[in-house]
Amino acid sequence: MSTDTRDRILSTALELFHANGYSATGVLDITRAAGVPKGSFYHFFQSKEALAVETVKQYQGVVRYELLEKSSQSPLERIREHLAYITKMAEAEHFQRGCLLGNFSNEMPSQSAVVTAVVEQSLTLWTDKLAAAIAEAQAEEEISNRSDPRRLAGFIIASFEGAVARSKVTRSRAPLDGFLETVYSDVLA
Repeated sequence: MSTDTRDRILSTALELFHANGYSATGVLDITRAAGVPKGSFYHFFQSKEALAVETVKQYQGVVRYELLEKSSQSPLERIREHLAYITKMAEAEHFQRGCLLGNFSNEMPSQSAVVTAVVEQSLTLWTDKLAAAIAEAQAEEEISNRSDPRRLAGFIIASFEGAVARSKVTRSRAPLDGFLETVYSDVLA
């Protein structure tokens, strides 16, 4: 069996978990949507839980944490680009899916300690990268807020997750616009 089959199962699972949640997505749903036999699933993945772990890792690439890392842009420009990117992701999905990390944060603690741990690792990685960019922006005096960069990063990510969840409810960009306005005018001022 090819890695193409594995990748198709993984991308299909990411799509279905993101759209429907972990509990509402069965192995049969995934294999049918991927157009592969059920045996192919178990050839590549030990369980649905193991597949969910891999989807969280794949989602990290979708969220593009690397936008926050050193480049020719200033630290504040990198932060703005990253926040604009993840906001556009929500908008492109018509505010129906939210963020997989936020969705799994709500659903997985009662379902799987293993997946919950991987979600927490991903959120920690995101926080670390955002905190590093904030620290750089503070050092370069792009922002005057001298609060702890890690605390600011955690606040921004938690606020983003809340705004995305609210956008799912309202099916509008308004909560995300309020989030961005507050981040730029108050948190990263």
